[in-house]
Amino acid sequence: MAFESFEVIPAVDLKDGEVVQLVQGERGTETSYGEPVAAATRWVEAGAETLHLVDLDGAFEGERQNAAAIDSILDAVEVPVQLGGGIRTAEDARALLDAGVERVIMGTAALENPDLVEAVSETHPESVLVSLDAKEGEVVVSGWTEGTGLSPVEAASRYAEMGAAGILFTDVDVEGKQAGVRTEPVATLVEAVDVPVIASGGVATVEDVKALQEAGAAAVVVGTALYEGAFTLAEAQDAVA
Repeated sequence: MAFESFEVIPAVDLKDGEVVQLVQGERGTETSYGEPVAAATRWVEAGAETLHLVDLDGAFEGERQNAAAIDSILDAVEVPVQLGGGIRTAEDARALLDAGVERVIMGTAALENPDLVEAVSETHPESVLVSLDAKEGEVVVSGWTEGTGLSPVEAASRYAEMGAAGILFTDVDVEGKQAGVRTEPVATLVEAVDVPVIASGGVATVEDVKALQEAGAAAVVVGTALYEGAFTLAEAQDAVA
């Protein structure tokens, strides 16, 4: 997986068939932003080169819940889509990739069963993003409530060796707070692994986007800041061009 240039990737997070944004990943904090296909096509028309889809119900429940909405988005857009949330088996991942998803995002499943990354990568090379969420320097799982004892660098190095195409790194300490990013954890991770690092969490301004680019990230996922109009997708893209 290679990014030709730094990408700003809009997030389309799905809950109960609607696009939402959560604060700190907690249920009950969501703000709704309407119908999924409308949101997805809006970002593509605004210039998005990739879309970041998350089935939040799937992530919470452990199995995919918003398949119909996701299928509709895949039918409606022609840009690459990366998808996470509720993908727990190699069969799930392969079915999604065969259906047109460009990259599958595996978080809890990869941490619980690292062989999944290798298994999917063998049949679909360059297709698995491993999602690492870090809180106070430790990778956390189960809705950010359980520590793993692993640092992001330890975990990322392990998965890169197993065939992961890239790392989706979420800085939980700043995620959803609209208070800015921290570049040090991103820069440390970028230096440690040879696969692309996609940053997520805390982006509030165009300057945050630029800072993550300068830290070495290959891309950034942006949610609330775009939906709330803190800046436009074009403004962010122009800043990192």
